[in-house]
Amino acid sequence: MSSSSDDAKALTTDIIAPDAVEAYLERNPAFLNDRPDLLRTLVPPEFDHGSGVVDMQMFMLDRFRDQLTKSKRREQALIDAVEANARVQRRVHRAIEALLKVRSFEELIRAVVDDLPELFDVAAASLCIETDQPLPNGAAATGLIVLEPGSIDCLVEADHAVVLRSDIAGEKAIFGKRAGKIRSTAQMQLDFGRKAPRGLLVLGAEEADTFNDSQSTDFLAFFAFVLQRCVRRWLNDGP
Repeated sequence: MSSSSDDAKALTTDIIAPDAVEAYLERNPAFLNDRPDLLRTLVPPEFDHGSGVVDMQMFMLDRFRDQLTKSKRREQALIDAVEANARVQRRVHRAIEALLKVRSFEELIRAVVDDLPELFDVAAASLCIETDQPLPNGAAATGLIVLEPGSIDCLVEADHAVVLRSDIAGEKAIFGKRAGKIRSTAQMQLDFGRKAPRGLLVLGAEEADTFNDSQSTDFLAFFAFVLQRCVRRWLNDGP
């Protein structure tokens, strides 16, 4: 019988003999190198160096364990950030495809209001404009939100194209009766042209940390740019 089989049998018993562990490690010198997390569980031998003498071996091992823990946390945070960005990118691409398929201005607004929540995995999406003028025929029925002039400046700083807000209460003027369920938002300013009213797209989530100011806004800014270009196209009498 091979030595590897002997090792496997020895290491699968309820009580592993120290000699079996020693023999296994001798035959597999890269075992601990491939599993650095195990080093955090090791207890080094104690040496009596006399009073007033620091055991540097213990000090170095503790420091290594601390560095290893911090390294694993940084690695996991990086992985989480990359995965989150990839999810947002996929959602933005699908949302842009939905915008490009519409065949009328009213259908564009409905795509934003009805389709974006599912595409972005959020509770609500509101497309708002600032105006004191009556809406075009059919626009009100699509779910377009009208804000009083000056409202957008109160919601979003002028020099921020995208603002992410966490752990907040939803604005009733934006979300209506759904406002009580909204806990975080992504707000995107929209420029429809010099002669058109200002616009604002707001995505609302029920979780308090779905959107927060530590997240990148590049993909959302790109989506907002595409949306405002689509609106401009239809305001100029279609494609």
